[in-house]
Amino acid sequence: EEERPQNTQRNRRRVPPSEDDSEEEVQDEDEEMPDADADADAEPNTQDQLVKKLVRYALACEYQRLPIRRAGITEKVIGKQRGHNLRKIFGAAQDQLRTKFGMELMELPGKEKVTMKEKRAALKTKGGSKSTTSWILTTILPPDYRSAEIIPPSIIGSPDEEAAYMGICSVIVSLIALSSGGELPDHKLMNYLERFNSGKNTGLDTTAATLQRMIKHGYIYKSTEKSADDETVHWRVGARGKVEIGNKGVQGLVRQVYGDSAPGDLDKRMQRSLGMEVRKVPRENDGGGGEEEDAVEEPANGDPGPSTARRASGRRRRE
Repeated sequence: EEERPQNTQRNRRRVPPSEDDSEEEVQDEDEEMPDADADADAEPNTQDQLVKKLVRYALACEYQRLPIRRAGITEKVIGKQRGHNLRKIFGAAQDQLRTKFGMELMELPGKEKVTMKEKRAALKTKGGSKSTTSWILTTILPPDYRSAEIIPPSIIGSPDEEAAYMGICSVIVSLIALSSGGELPDHKLMNYLERFNSGKNTGLDTTAATLQRMIKHGYIYKSTEKSADDETVHWRVGARGKVEIGNKGVQGLVRQVYGDSAPGDLDKRMQRSLGMEVRKVPRENDGGGGEEEDAVEEPANGDPGPSTARRASGRRRRE
């Protein structure tokens, strides 16, 4: 009984096929055979797909306020498809983000070495150049188009919650950035928040939970240094806080707070507190007879930041 179906299959194979069947089989075989020209065109298409995946990955990370890391690109975008030039894929994705979305990938600065332990570890690894490992998306749209209707809020809740959260982030980042040495002791930060009636609750969540969210998003970070007797905790501005808010955002917030009652030397005081070098340069339209102040940003870690020079607020803009 087991041999009968096999014999039947052999008999079926020996039956000569009709002309129509043979044509259909030949056509099916032609469809299944790979085309050499198609294989030649497959490589650009594969790179285009990787560029699109990188753009989607960057947008998804920014929507959650997560840094776009090189390890994540390798895992989520490249995957097992080895042999691709990451630099070309990154450049093509940067072009698409700029032309279609009005954004660009901005390099995040490295974490500053503030504790003695971190400084000793940095001395041991000094000389080893590290490549960029993380980015965030920043808008390149003109100021007139930077509205909530065009740039929607991130995945945090309603637009009102987004506005409240960004207000809290801007205030805390400004307090830390204007402090001596760019660091604020924990007890002083809590005193400031008490004066804002935010010692225990910020209106969005508890104060501790809000600070943890800001740490997760990279606006601030906490450094702890232990000694034989006690433990000191300081707050510093994180990588996203430096790029997204930065000294320009801090200066804008302070001017809004002072309003028309701002003292005449407010800009000088802010530049001094923010560690911005002030130098004298000749006026552009004064025939070289006068001078004006130009503020140059000096990063605390000695490395050039995303913007090494910023124009002072009182300086007449060149048309």
